[in-house]
Amino acid sequence: MILDLNFEISEDLRLILNSIKELLDSKWSTKKLRAVIEGNNEHVEQIWKEIVKLDLLSYISNSSLRDAVIINELLGSKLLPGIVVSTIVASRGIKDKNTLNRIYAGEVKVAISDSNMVPAAGDADLILIGNKLIKREDCNITTFNSIDNSMRIGRVEYSKYDTINVNEAEMSLLFASQMVGSGEEVVNMSTKYSKERMAFGKPIGSYQAIKHRVVNDAIDVELTRSIVLEASEDIKYAWIAKDIANKKMPKVIMSGIQVHGGIGFTDDLDIHLHLRRVLTLSKIYNRRIDISEFLQPI
Repeated sequence: MILDLNFEISEDLRLILNSIKELLDSKWSTKKLRAVIEGNNEHVEQIWKEIVKLDLLSYISNSSLRDAVIINELLGSKLLPGIVVSTIVASRGIKDKNTLNRIYAGEVKVAISDSNMVPAAGDADLILIGNKLIKREDCNITTFNSIDNSMRIGRVEYSKYDTINVNEAEMSLLFASQMVGSGEEVVNMSTKYSKERMAFGKPIGSYQAIKHRVVNDAIDVELTRSIVLEASEDIKYAWIAKDIANKKMPKVIMSGIQVHGGIGFTDDLDIHLHLRRVLTLSKIYNRRIDISEFLQPI
């Protein structure tokens, strides 16, 4: 995190975060994500088994919402495969015990959407649309090339489903937190590059145009994080947090591309992977916000 939140988190959560980071640093990389985009699902199964073994799904499901939000910010920065991302979020939002037990055991992966256009539907065993839980064998899926081809959009046609209890607000908040993680990672990349890239004998970060851009991006990440954390304490703010993440994080990442100059627009860097991910996540759970409940009479 750009700001050090260690003083605000419990020792248990700190240990969990360290364990997740060690796991992902050793077992996952954007190189593997690129292989997944090219169709190598072996990497998906490998990291999925490691996450199940860590018992992360059960922890996210049963921890405080605030802890789940902080964990998902770290996960967002690491760009896990799309179906793994959606299943992690589903483990928090689904309240059906039988389905949760299957998720905890690693038996099923879940794709999520609030419409029949579902990211990662083709990779899922179960598909959650609103509160409708659909088995893969009970639907037809038409898959399209998408912005983020690690979680290709699938059009799901179905007639048979189970109605289950879900919490869409909590899931939307975890998606928002993952978007913050991507935004922070790009700001860190921009900060590092602006210190190393030389122009006219000085680091480009010493020039005000770059310095102000990176600072503004960092502020946008921190402001978005603050409303996400606030919503984890008062869930009525979840839709506002998701709306702000939808608007702020793509801009932060586009700004990071510009900081990197010409190379920022190429496939050589990972920035475009973060842009593709946040644009995909921004399309899920976009509920209209009624601000009247936040207004107080004078």
